[in-house]
Amino acid sequence: MNAAETASAVPADLAAEFREAVEDLARGARRPDKMKAACERMDRIREENRRLFGEQDAAVDLIRRTRDEA
Repeated sequence: MNAAETASAVPADLAAEFREAVEDLARGARRPDKMKAACERMDRIREENRRLFGEQDAAVDLIRRTRDEA
């Protein structure tokens, strides 16, 4: 699969938003309004996942097991 085939799987609006964010990062630009909107979107997605799948704490258990093996 080449880069053009991979890129076509990403919706154009999402790709444009990502490109803008990467360009801001490269310039060192901080856009508080965009950062706040992204945080709010991540919070909504996290809550939706919690509602759909319940509380997931597999990582905590795995870390504890790893520490116990040391």
